[in-house]
Amino acid sequence: MSGINNIVLIALPGILLMMSLVFGLMWFSPELRANFWIWRGNDRKAGQLFESLIAQDPARLHLYPKLARIYYLENRRDKRALRTFELILRYKVPFEWRDELYTVVAKHYIIEGRKDTDAIRFIERAVDKELKRMRNFAI
Repeated sequence: MSGINNIVLIALPGILLMMSLVFGLMWFSPELRANFWIWRGNDRKAGQLFESLIAQDPARLHLYPKLARIYYLENRRDKRALRTFELILRYKVPFEWRDELYTVVAKHYIIEGRKDTDAIRFIERAVDKELKRMRNFAI
């Protein structure tokens, strides 16, 4: 029995050190903290962290899909969400619901009455994707 106690006494400080390093890194890295909040189901806090990270450095394109996923699942269609969706589509950032984003952005442009070339391009893409989806469904 004393052999097991010795192993525990030897391993415990190492385990505690590793845990403190992981939680320390998570606390000091806002991106890791945001991912932690997603994992915990607190999308609001995660979204706030991603928004602040993007505000600090808009070139961090890998953050946009995470923020867009939160906006999409919360059914947000405000100016900030639509801007995020547009950037994902414009810069071809990988996103799991890309076709749905085209539809969301195109609907917004139609409601706004936009007739500029960007708006028309988004609306045409949304229509093309919807037609493909309907053809696949009919087969």
